[in-house]
Amino acid sequence: MVLGLDPDSSKWICVYFPVSWLTQFGHGLVTTVVGPTQPYLAKNTGVDIATINLVWTFGFFGYMVGSLATSFVFKEYIKSEKAKLSFLAITICITGIIMLFLPFTSSFALLVIARLVQIMALGAFCTADASLIVYLLGPEKSRPFTMAFHALIGAGFLAATFLVRPFLPDSGDQDTDEICGRSNSTRVQDDVKIESTIAEDVLIPTIAWPFIISGAWCIIFSIGFLILARLPYKMPRFYDSDEAVAGKDLPDKDIKYWKLFLVVVFFYYFISCGIERIYQPMAFTFGICGPLALAPRDAVVIDSCYNGGFMCGRLVSALIAAFVAPRNMILMSLVLCIGAAIFLCFQGGSSAISLYVGTAVLGFFISWQFGSCFSWVAKKKNITGRLSSIFFIGCGFGSLVTPPLSGFFFTSIGPMSIIYLTLGFCILQSLLFFSLWSLARIPADKASYNLEQIH
Repeated sequence: MVLGLDPDSSKWICVYFPVSWLTQFGHGLVTTVVGPTQPYLAKNTGVDIATINLVWTFGFFGYMVGSLATSFVFKEYIKSEKAKLSFLAITICITGIIMLFLPFTSSFALLVIARLVQIMALGAFCTADASLIVYLLGPEKSRPFTMAFHALIGAGFLAATFLVRPFLPDSGDQDTDEICGRSNSTRVQDDVKIESTIAEDVLIPTIAWPFIISGAWCIIFSIGFLILARLPYKMPRFYDSDEAVAGKDLPDKDIKYWKLFLVVVFFYYFISCGIERIYQPMAFTFGICGPLALAPRDAVVIDSCYNGGFMCGRLVSALIAAFVAPRNMILMSLVLCIGAAIFLCFQGGSSAISLYVGTAVLGFFISWQFGSCFSWVAKKKNITGRLSSIFFIGCGFGSLVTPPLSGFFFTSIGPMSIIYLTLGFCILQSLLFFSLWSLARIPADKASYNLEQIH
């Protein structure tokens, strides 16, 4: 038996988690491939660096819509095991299918609309998958698996940077100068599009291959959910179990100012994911267009350091989540993210090694925040229903607002401004968590809390 479940449920879990983790790895791929390739997407669609960041804004607007819609329907209306698994399969498959077509468009309008629909499906998938983990195992047992869920997304982030690297130019050239606005040349370059070595009469963008590979990954492994739906095993349901009826592993207390608490949770996730989206879209661009003026294949190392740190951080967090309280993980993360941001402010513009190291440390500790705060709140309230969307909508809203903001800062104030913006966000996030912690220490009136539990 696994995790104290009966044999049938244990077998179901042993199939579900590998499929979930493989598709979440694909989530990391399709999200991150756009980061180091976006200067070339900008050139292909005829827009500047600030404008191409709207791809992230439209995408994460879709993410919020998908997440919110899923929070209303997934628990209330999609109740059967087969329906839940089919929902997961369809949403991640749509994400992969759209990914195949993104690099082939020269229309910016079509690009952002496609990205909106794609990330809407991805938001629906992530919200459903994350809430299902808690629904299956309860808030306590699910903690390391929630961290593992996010670790595999981080692994996809890192893998995407290596996936893209072979398709980037070896060194800076006039094409890079044009992308960064360092040249007045308006000549159309042929560097981004080259002929396929397989069929010389077919023009294939070089940069399309990372999109094709990551999209195919999501499509192929989405089939795993459909296979699981056909297997004769039983899906565990913690909130229908004897443990839940007995009150074991349920939220331990209510919070007096619960609605205010949720508002602050929203803004906490807005800032946390905002920090991620300052770096993810702009790291490569900062490398080639910033004070260090790195060659493209050196600049993509910044993405590798950030996403490598992010992946390692989530793997470590999955291991230590079993014995370190979520609150303590959050506090460590906040302090060290501020430290990394300060280091980057002083050294990131003058030393490539310092930029790589500071970026890796920032990625490592920012990765702890989503899962640890999710588990911290789950211990205080059942978040498997509509409440599950608050985390993803806050994250999506931060991901929507921050890319155009960082693009504006980058083009209007200068490349180093995105490092200063990161530091400001880290400080603001610490203040928000201090507010959350203070609100959580104010218990609700005992009579009203008991009445709520009865209903």
